[in-house]
Amino acid sequence: MTVALASSRDSNPHSKDEVTQLAVLLERVREHDRSALRALYDVTSARLMGVAVRVLNDESEAAEVLQEVYLKVWQQASDFSGTGSVLGWLVVVTRNAALDRLKSRRRKREDLTADPDEWQEAVATDGPLELGIQQCLGRLNDHARQAIVLSYIHGYSHQELQERLSRPLGTVKAWIRRGLLELKRCLEA
Repeated sequence: MTVALASSRDSNPHSKDEVTQLAVLLERVREHDRSALRALYDVTSARLMGVAVRVLNDESEAAEVLQEVYLKVWQQASDFSGTGSVLGWLVVVTRNAALDRLKSRRRKREDLTADPDEWQEAVATDGPLELGIQQCLGRLNDHARQAIVLSYIHGYSHQELQERLSRPLGTVKAWIRRGLLELKRCLEA
């Protein structure tokens, strides 16, 4: 199976063809088809590497995390619920693995400032909570939703968001803060 997809994050990462191709590949990975895992890696590794590098700020550590992610995908492909996109699930798995590595690194340095945000932990789960988060994200205004998704799902720093959105840093932070509060209220309702 030949899979040719755009790797730029500015292209439409959720085209119908890509969504279908990734779903087919993951289904084949569930059946322990090594060539499907290789194809899934070829199609998604650049994006996932970008997520891991943004979280860890270290390419060699990000590469190690990526190996762990694809091993987990191979061993636990059946964990994908099918309710969201395969790429979205892979991004969450990668971000979670990178955050785990970051926490481990911080513990090793005895840095007591590791204070993970509850919302990040919620995004890292599959199932009803993930669906609730997606629904609540849909209720946010466009600015807050875009800032939260770019920050928490795609791994942009606040500085990168400021540059990408051409807005002052304080505005970007306010959108994220207000959006997270709105998400919290929505999820608690």
